[in-house]
Amino acid sequence: MKKLIAFLLAALTAAVCFAACAQPDTGTQTTAAETKDAVTTVEAATTGEETSIDTGDYQADLPNEIFGGDFNILCEGAFWGTKDNLYYEESSDDPVNDAVWRRVDKLYEQFEVELYVTESANTTTDLKNSVKSGDKAYDAVVARMPLIASSAENGDLMNLYDVEGINLKKSYWDQSANEKLSIGNKLFYSVGDIITVEDACTWTMMFNKKLAEALDLEDLYQVVKDGRWTFDYFYTTMKDCGFSKPNDQGEWDYMASYAFSTHRDMAYGFFYAADLSFIQKDNNDMPFLDATNNEKIQNVLSYSLKVMRDTQMTIDAHKWTHVDPWATRLTEAAFKEDRALFYAEVLSTIISLRSMDTDFGLLPMPKYDQAQEHYVTFVNPAASLVGVPIYQKNNENARRSGVILEAMAYYGHEYVMPEFIEKAIKGKSTRDVESIEMLEILFKNRMYDLGLINDWSNIASGYSDLVFNNKSDYANHYKKVSKSAIKKLDKFLEKISAL
Repeated sequence: MKKLIAFLLAALTAAVCFAACAQPDTGTQTTAAETKDAVTTVEAATTGEETSIDTGDYQADLPNEIFGGDFNILCEGAFWGTKDNLYYEESSDDPVNDAVWRRVDKLYEQFEVELYVTESANTTTDLKNSVKSGDKAYDAVVARMPLIASSAENGDLMNLYDVEGINLKKSYWDQSANEKLSIGNKLFYSVGDIITVEDACTWTMMFNKKLAEALDLEDLYQVVKDGRWTFDYFYTTMKDCGFSKPNDQGEWDYMASYAFSTHRDMAYGFFYAADLSFIQKDNNDMPFLDATNNEKIQNVLSYSLKVMRDTQMTIDAHKWTHVDPWATRLTEAAFKEDRALFYAEVLSTIISLRSMDTDFGLLPMPKYDQAQEHYVTFVNPAASLVGVPIYQKNNENARRSGVILEAMAYYGHEYVMPEFIEKAIKGKSTRDVESIEMLEILFKNRMYDLGLINDWSNIASGYSDLVFNNKSDYANHYKKVSKSAIKKLDKFLEKISAL
């Protein structure tokens, strides 16, 4: 991702320079000073003078080998377009789909492997039936986080560290996912540039540039770079900016103007932005439920209520499902119509905002405080992860699966990710150097929490319910669910340890 962002920064600078040279004198052309500023920013970003961009290890070590035959991936096809992330049968006018097709073609050219995808309404059940029957129907599985976690608990997935041909240290695999999702130094599922779903499901903050300028806000990009983009800064900005106002009838409804537009998943947005997780891991990489962070969790809960339940500051889309069952349409509309200063949603939303007349920019989630080292965001568990069925465990089949998945991740980085990012930032609204730099921050520290994925005894969803229902007693929630959650976690770990 860092290599890609460095490339995009350079490409953007070239585009700015071209615009400066070729644009007619309309009174709005890019000035030489603006071009110089953009070039300086890119040079600083790529030389390390201001922003260090480590290009990582993206060089794949793929064998020169012909495997032949079919390669069948079991996946939740329609969910978040996962199938289209993996397989496209012909060239397409859509650049992302076309890139996926080119990767399919490359796999055949290099390994003489025909890629197929079997769509499933429930991958956990279908994989379990395949394991029981011994048909060895699938070479890999790609499924939503809770479903693939269930497959691991069932004993239906290999430890990816035992799969020859996969090098999980390569930068086209998500290192945050590898770290957070391992259990006792075993890793049954992970993700990377093999699909873009986890990128699309990354929680993101956006801001309206026109409104920020009209309200005379400080340069928010610089605030982020200075490390001052914190919970307090975010709240004070919304409280003091004076933007929120009722609709023309004097009512605070879905047509009013708000400093912040979002929905109930923002409860997780603040939680993970504070560098919290429901499950910790010990020195042996074993997950456990720990109460030592409960005081900080209570503080984050209180802050979330202060922001989310202030009906004259924030519109929560899920409070308006009686108006539109697809409530997020309301919060997106507020942002598109310049009725929201800030907007938090998954990253895929910005693709639908490309037609927005007003410029907008991207930001990471604010930090808990300035003492927190990194900006952190979470990946919605609607995202998918990748695994290898247990019956591929013999060396020949496992290695074949490993090499093909490695190739898909590598060529996903080379072919698919540039088109996905270009599609996401294409259009004037986010086509600026700073937004691309913010993407680097977003992707660098993503939280994958086993507690949210498995949600033992509603340990995670119950917290979200507290925020949504304006209840402030986390200690009581923890007391109610922790004993049962620990028992379920222990049972889960017994099964995993036995594999």
